[in-house]
Amino acid sequence: MGTLDSLVNLARDMPEGKADRRSFLKFIGGTIGAGMVSNNDTMLESRMGSFIQEKRKSGYLNPADEISVTVYDIDNNRKVVSINEDARRMAASTIKDYVMLAVFHQINRKKIKYSRRIQRLLERMIRESHNPSTNSLIRELGGVKNVSGIIRSDFPYFNETMVVETIPDDGRTYKNTTSSHDLNIFYNQLWKGNLPYAQEMKRILRLPKKDRLTDRTCIPSNTIVYNKTGTVHGLVADSGILVMRDNKGNQYPYAISVMIEDKTRPHSGDSRAVRDTWKKRRSELIRDISEGTYDFLYNLHMEKPYRCKEHGGMHLGRRQ
Repeated sequence: MGTLDSLVNLARDMPEGKADRRSFLKFIGGTIGAGMVSNNDTMLESRMGSFIQEKRKSGYLNPADEISVTVYDIDNNRKVVSINEDARRMAASTIKDYVMLAVFHQINRKKIKYSRRIQRLLERMIRESHNPSTNSLIRELGGVKNVSGIIRSDFPYFNETMVVETIPDDGRTYKNTTSSHDLNIFYNQLWKGNLPYAQEMKRILRLPKKDRLTDRTCIPSNTIVYNKTGTVHGLVADSGILVMRDNKGNQYPYAISVMIEDKTRPHSGDSRAVRDTWKKRRSELIRDISEGTYDFLYNLHMEKPYRCKEHGGMHLGRRQ
């Protein structure tokens, strides 16, 4: 029996069917990682919180902007940032991670054949964030109820994730939800090989595409990235794994998930210019957070400061 089947069976065997994330992790004694359920107050979390507060005070962020951040140092098996991580937020296109997971789960159970057509749909869904491909895969799985059922029953640690709608033609999907915690667990478990077809999912998530974690940042271009962004008016997000490398080729992976949401935006009637400005500012904030995270973990793993040319080592408003 594989690791995934063992986890699923453990969840099903829990007393009274209580397969929520916290009791599930406690029940299996940390198979997924005890750090995933603790609220660690680290130096990085403190600096990040102060940086976000300064952005609020300066007016860069609006009062209605809510931010969730989860950072997990996979190499040290330790969570280093947990900010509003269990808040349920609009998923936008980050829901595609879970659609992909459901597809490979069914392929693993031999309910679906991994044909070239399915492969192309998955690649377009992730690389291009192609909504018609997403909807085709949801139909292949039997509809949103089936997708949601797979996530709830076979991956019970995704507490805030709900797949309740296909993506409309205009791309304005507001009903599907997730959290930075759920997204971070997805990528953590992906790296550890605890999800079905993990290597193939990693290949797809690594396909060249735009992101907010490394693009237009001071993070070295040789950093490996597996990610999926999410964008709709009212939600800007990015989540994935970044793999830091030293001069000897040693790898230091970490999972980072950032979501910025304003629930008042979707039906506000904002003009195109206002929508674009709102998205651009929040996207830049995600890049700031990603740079600060890289700086902190570089210092931790390399035991020396990260002095980028762009900022002279200044990240999150200060030298780390």
